[in-house]
Amino acid sequence: MKKPDLFFHIFSGLPRNTSFRQRLFISFLVIAIPVLAAMAIFSYALTSNSTKQTLIQAQETQVGHLNARLLSVYSNIESISRDIILSSDIQDYMRDAGTNRSYPDDSAVSYTISALMTDRDFIDSIVITGNTYTLFSTTAAYTDKASFNGIREKWWYRDLLLQDRSAVWYSYATLSTQRMKAQQNGEIPDQINTQMLARPIYSVDTPGMRLGYLMIYTDNDYMQNLWRSLDWGSTTNLYLIDRDGNVIDSNRPMRDYSNLISEYGISDQNGFVRYEGSPYLYSCADLGINGWRTVMITPYNELNRPMSNIVIILLILIAALVFIIFLMSNRSSYHMARPIAVLSHIMDSYHGSDTVPDPELVKPYEDRTDEIGDIYRSYAQLQERIQNLIQEIYVKNLEKKDAELALLQSQINPHFLYNTLDSINWLALMHDEEEISNMITALSDTFRLSLMKSNSYFVEMSAEAEYVSSYLMLQKFRYGDKLNYTVTVPPEAEKLYIPRFILQPLVENALKHGISKLPNGGKIDIEISVEENLIILVKNDGSDIDLEKMGDILVYHPSESELLSFKPEGYGVQNIFRRIKVICGEEYGLSYSVERARTVCRITLPIKETDDSSSGSSDEAKQ
Repeated sequence: MKKPDLFFHIFSGLPRNTSFRQRLFISFLVIAIPVLAAMAIFSYALTSNSTKQTLIQAQETQVGHLNARLLSVYSNIESISRDIILSSDIQDYMRDAGTNRSYPDDSAVSYTISALMTDRDFIDSIVITGNTYTLFSTTAAYTDKASFNGIREKWWYRDLLLQDRSAVWYSYATLSTQRMKAQQNGEIPDQINTQMLARPIYSVDTPGMRLGYLMIYTDNDYMQNLWRSLDWGSTTNLYLIDRDGNVIDSNRPMRDYSNLISEYGISDQNGFVRYEGSPYLYSCADLGINGWRTVMITPYNELNRPMSNIVIILLILIAALVFIIFLMSNRSSYHMARPIAVLSHIMDSYHGSDTVPDPELVKPYEDRTDEIGDIYRSYAQLQERIQNLIQEIYVKNLEKKDAELALLQSQINPHFLYNTLDSINWLALMHDEEEISNMITALSDTFRLSLMKSNSYFVEMSAEAEYVSSYLMLQKFRYGDKLNYTVTVPPEAEKLYIPRFILQPLVENALKHGISKLPNGGKIDIEISVEENLIILVKNDGSDIDLEKMGDILVYHPSESELLSFKPEGYGVQNIFRRIKVICGEEYGLSYSVERARTVCRITLPIKETDDSSSGSSDEAKQ
């Protein structure tokens, strides 16, 4: 039993005296409000997802812009360092300083360094030292950066002594070993992070001879302005991380989200992550130098403020739409229910053939062309139709009997049909029209076989082959040289019985969907073989067949009710397939395949040497 639907449960709870208008009004609300709610939820989900994707892409763009600027700074500094250590003026200056106790003239060095620092605001200072003392500095000699004693106290100095020819970047380069340990242990607040590139300087003329060291300090204000130039979240964390996961530099955020780096790693990824119950937008990208990566972490609630505004606007729109729907439903239900209510009054006021309706009430319905007008016109015709119904039924019965008599009189006597065709055949032979004679003979054979009377489901293979051969001969006259065919029946199969009329529809399908679509025509081959079963192959030169679609069509089982109805396409093939299944058994049937660019229909049938499907033998129409 079918369960009551939603509307049944809603309306069954209404009082019995609820008017049609009220029910219509409730129907509008029941339909409109869930649809509106679903649209609102869908719009919110779509907008939310779109906003997230936009934010991901926007943060990726921000990271890309930052990377481009950082890469420009670090690449320039490394390039400058190479120019300095290979400069002939600086090489000569350092060799002279190493052999003389007094400082040599540094004017050429000063000119070279000044030229390299021109228009490079990201460089704070450049220091060149020998192995035991400072040789040149763009800052005052007594400062912490230039003083060789101060340099030796730096936390990175021992590591620099162990370096070969490569350049090394150091963070917190102005901190001594003691203050660096204190900062790492949390004993002092985080100090200003000054970055520095340092590298040993070797003699160009004497390989392996270390002349001293080069240190290039970045400008803290420039770097912080670069970090802060991104207009993004108010507490966005920006980190520059080396290949080992150590922080090289950052934007000194108000809130620290660096724990997410250890949680999610420093692989290239972009998306939303959760940490301690809060969502964050996490972006990580390769800087393109030294294996460094830039990480950007922003709390999602700092970026989704536009989404909050969208939600508020969406709620306001929903409330406005609900109010508008309420008003429109009320007015619509009134205008839609009123014609039905008036029509109900007109119909209730009818008390017999003498009742005359009010013309002012009837006139609007006579002019209407919609369903309500149709209802009124049907009602207006009802009285007249009731009066004429008995006579109409009587006349229709007479007409039915006359039609049956005319049908009996119009039936063609088979003897008359055959004699007429035979006369046409002899007339064609008399005029040497052999082609017409062959057509008449094939048509006569087709009629004879199709009009054969029998109570059996089966027919001999030879008779079925003769029938399909006659059909193909007729089609040969139509297609001419575009159609060639063969029908091969081995002697051992001629007397076997197969279901009646299963080949002609399949051959017709082969002509319609295969041969007729080939520009040069093709060939149809019908091959019969006797193996464990009787196998019939209907082959044609067409190969443009949708095997998946044919597989869907050829699905049938009598015990499954959902498979009993016919599909709209391939009715003939379905009919033959099901007939075989029903009268021969579930293990028999037909299938389609494409072999050697030809479509092959394979029919599998049982080997039947006798016809036991009817109580009597087949009776042919007496000629």
